[in-house]
Amino acid sequence: MINIHKQSILQATFILTAVAFLSRILGFLREVAIASTFGARAITDAYLVAQVLPVTLAGLVGGALTTVFIPVFLEERERNGEEKAWYAANTVLSVSLIYLIISLLLSYLLTEPFLKLIAPGFPEDRLELAILLTRLLLPSLLFYGILGILTGLSQAYKQFLIPAIGGLLYNICMILSILLLGRTLPPLSLALGNVLGVFLQVLLVFLYLKNRLPYIRWHIDFSHPAVKKTFYLMIPILLGTSVSYLNTIVDRIFASGLTEGSISALNFSARVKDLPVSLFASSISVAIYPTTSELVVEGRNDRIIDLLNKAIRFTWIIVIPASIGFIVLDKEIISLLFERGAFDSRATILTAGALRYYSLGLFTSSVSPIIARTFYSFQDTVTPVVVGFVAIGLNICLNAILVRVMAHLGLALATSISSIFSFILLLFLLRRKLGPLGGKRLISDFLKIVSASLLMGGILYFSKEHLNFINIEILKTIIFILLGISVYSIIILLIMNEEREKLRLTLIRILRRFNQS
Repeated sequence: MINIHKQSILQATFILTAVAFLSRILGFLREVAIASTFGARAITDAYLVAQVLPVTLAGLVGGALTTVFIPVFLEERERNGEEKAWYAANTVLSVSLIYLIISLLLSYLLTEPFLKLIAPGFPEDRLELAILLTRLLLPSLLFYGILGILTGLSQAYKQFLIPAIGGLLYNICMILSILLLGRTLPPLSLALGNVLGVFLQVLLVFLYLKNRLPYIRWHIDFSHPAVKKTFYLMIPILLGTSVSYLNTIVDRIFASGLTEGSISALNFSARVKDLPVSLFASSISVAIYPTTSELVVEGRNDRIIDLLNKAIRFTWIIVIPASIGFIVLDKEIISLLFERGAFDSRATILTAGALRYYSLGLFTSSVSPIIARTFYSFQDTVTPVVVGFVAIGLNICLNAILVRVMAHLGLALATSISSIFSFILLLFLLRRKLGPLGGKRLISDFLKIVSASLLMGGILYFSKEHLNFINIEILKTIIFILLGISVYSIIILLIMNEEREKLRLTLIRILRRFNQS
């Protein structure tokens, strides 16, 4: 038996949250570097459109391989033992590499017609820049696919730290490349940092597994059952995860004909909106997935429902007040994070407006991945796909209507509305699969959290008028954020008994350990 350190859900969530926090800090520094160097202008719009093809393909393939391969590998290990499970893993990895190379070559051929399709409003010079950037970024597709399988292997043994650290390397490479080459070689600086960062992620996880797990070997067998099952399960996952990328593509098609900087504003606001999701919701989703997959094998639906409820409730406790804060302090937050260098006050206004409307759907977009992964644990990859395509159809219709009257703000609002619809439908269908999900408790907790968040938002809104004497905008924004956190924390502990009791018990344990030492 392979001896590899296993991390519990609590440990994994803590580790992923801590590393994600560091990664998001670096991620914001990366976005700040892009904003400061290039601003919300043509080159940034071109770069964001250029990312669509390589990032979409890489995210689809890498994400799908990670998601599908964990339950396939665990099932193979349970039935046939450790060594045969690794034989299957090597086969899937080898075959995937061949398919990735073929996909890479096809992507180079399709770059120009694809970009003409998704950026019909781009002038000729901006389109040519986007084509160049796309071709420079495409090698990352190969590395993302390999990374997906290696990450799945690591997470199958409940080892989350090393893959999570890889995100730090990516952001460091991007920042250094932009700072060193951004002024002299703008396209190369963006592409080089991206590709090198993904390559270093692959290298890190591979070396970690190679040193600890002795079964990594090259083996090609297109007929192996694990290969067939992996790629069969990938088809609906690819379709399902393509929904979020399709949403991005659709938004950029509509935004390409708007004023210069609209695509950049949507991107920067989405980065801010995704901060609480990346720090908490994504970490929880990744951490509970191997456990829910094991519970499915054991037939413990009651434990799956319990985990799901706790994950949703904890995510809402963090995300809902954050969304209210984004709405109340939209301009202050965007100015604090980005307004420097080429990112001027006009860019701040464009980005802050999009942030407000994105924030309306944050409470659903943050927990939908948790629900979707619950379906994946049952190897049901079809249901999230169907829901996703219905939601994207709604999003397209709303985009077409709202963009005419609200410009890029309408695109952000359409995304939020379709996200809320998708969440409700996913939860309804999961209830049909598992039975009652404790909906009354979820609704009760949701209303409590919303009430506490709105009260916090009201206090922040009215406090803005009384802090005008502070002339340093950064200091003022930090005071607002700390005030909001303090007010919300006090209210939530007063109205949510379970969380208050958990905090009390935690403090007692800490004090006892302190006294014993």
